[in-house]
Amino acid sequence: MGPYEKSLVESRANRKALEAKIAAARRRRVIAAVLGVVLLAGAGLGGYVWWKGRESTPLAALTAAPGKNCPDRTPVSLWVSEAAQPAVLALAKEYQADPQSPCVDYVVRGKAPIEAMIGLGQGQPDRPDGWIPDSPRWVERVNETAKLNAKPAGAFAKSPLVIAMDPKQAGTLDGQPKWLDLVASDSPIRMSDPRSTTAGMLTLASALPKLSAEQGRVVIPTLAKGAAPSIDDLFGVYNATPGKAAAFPVSEADLIDHNRLYPDHRMVSVTPSEGTPAFEFSLVNVATDPVRDQAVELLRAYLMTPKAAKIFAEYGIRSTAVPVTMPTPQGSVGEVKIGDSPDAAAVTAATDVWQSATTDFSILSVFDVSGSMKDKVGDTTRVAITQEAAGIALAALPKTTKLGLWVFSIGIGGGGVDYKELAPIGRLDDDSHRTQVATAAATLSKNVGGGTGLYDTIWAAYQKAKTQYDPERVNAVVILTDGRNEDPNGISLEQLKANLRAANDPDKPIAITTIGIGPDVDPNALSQISKMTFSDFYAAPSPADMTTVLARALFDHECKNGRCV
Repeated sequence: MGPYEKSLVESRANRKALEAKIAAARRRRVIAAVLGVVLLAGAGLGGYVWWKGRESTPLAALTAAPGKNCPDRTPVSLWVSEAAQPAVLALAKEYQADPQSPCVDYVVRGKAPIEAMIGLGQGQPDRPDGWIPDSPRWVERVNETAKLNAKPAGAFAKSPLVIAMDPKQAGTLDGQPKWLDLVASDSPIRMSDPRSTTAGMLTLASALPKLSAEQGRVVIPTLAKGAAPSIDDLFGVYNATPGKAAAFPVSEADLIDHNRLYPDHRMVSVTPSEGTPAFEFSLVNVATDPVRDQAVELLRAYLMTPKAAKIFAEYGIRSTAVPVTMPTPQGSVGEVKIGDSPDAAAVTAATDVWQSATTDFSILSVFDVSGSMKDKVGDTTRVAITQEAAGIALAALPKTTKLGLWVFSIGIGGGGVDYKELAPIGRLDDDSHRTQVATAAATLSKNVGGGTGLYDTIWAAYQKAKTQYDPERVNAVVILTDGRNEDPNGISLEQLKANLRAANDPDKPIAITTIGIGPDVDPNALSQISKMTFSDFYAAPSPADMTTVLARALFDHECKNGRCV
């Protein structure tokens, strides 16, 4: 391992250690992709600048000095599946050292699927030039929600799905297990959420056809009860308390990476006897600039070379162009045989079954449309970015969600009222209501003006959620704002907190999630409000944070018994 690769491993280990500490202190998953960018890419530079206008300085390269003289280097942004991020970082370094490579800096950021889905909107300011997802199913979903119209691309590499298992537990297996044995035993495997992770999606779509309807009614709720937001959460639990996460599905690459980072907590791979689907890595070109478009296509060609295949193999990923044999950890059970990946219909059927077995949401989403939302961000505005990102995020929510949409600014509701309902709380599987919500989300910019009537709005939204409380769901209010309370005639922060304390019913919890965008919010006030109402505050000071925070706030938290932590 060279010095670059060593620093990469150390950086990722530091990132995961930092995540674990924060998660333990705050009892929630931190924003992994944001931390990854800060530690790996040095991109924590431009929060304040972003909200006032795009930074003019190109992003720093992630690689060592190139092997040729390039006085002017063009940054080319790549969003990459987290399973492939270490390998792609190493590949970018190696390729830029090649005298035949273009004079560009490939800036690599790890992105979870939901983050990419929101951030690939046409008007998002940090939109990448290339995207490397780990399943064609995510490309289909992004095309549907973000209207990306991305062209399908063949996979340049794969990493089979395996069950990461504690070596002691693997040693008790009587031969190679079937999918049914893994999910329907008295001690089933744990899973990451199949609605937002590839490992969970592939596992559920592979195992569900093996279950009878009667088995499914028992097995799926049990699996859902033990599910975690991500595989990093599951690895973290295993490292701390092995018995609480002794077996869970991951990519082979993630298992190899974990064992390299945590040699004292090694796991082995267990492969179902029926075979296993694979994570499929493809390069989707979304560049709008001819130079960057060419750089992405040149990288695509390099990804299929023997040199690239060798680097992939070092990170546990199998090139589709050059056959490789991956070593399996000592004590592993079963030969890794890659089978067919589930198609879109199978994935949809599986996630629908999962959704029916989990707690749904009743959400009142509330968006700031005060005058500051008109502030320019490069060639666009805060509200335009927010409007598109919110539209994509709301479209990606499960159809069984109940959702309403309000906007707020001082006096917008008439008669001194600081809020206005654009869509009542209703089920998204009602086509007419779904259309009403989509229309409302698309008209945020038409409502901009006035000051920030924050506290009156939060109190009114909480009261509305309480009057429409649904005991079968997690009931939540999601507030997105870019400023502080400015209504001199409204209630104070202390009055709002007193009202919330008096109205709180522990048997009917309502989570108030707050999202602060830009540098002008009051994070202390928003954090106090959320923490006293079973949720948390999410800060989005920069463009990368905007998409990540929306994804985490709506999709990637643990909400159980009405509490979202």
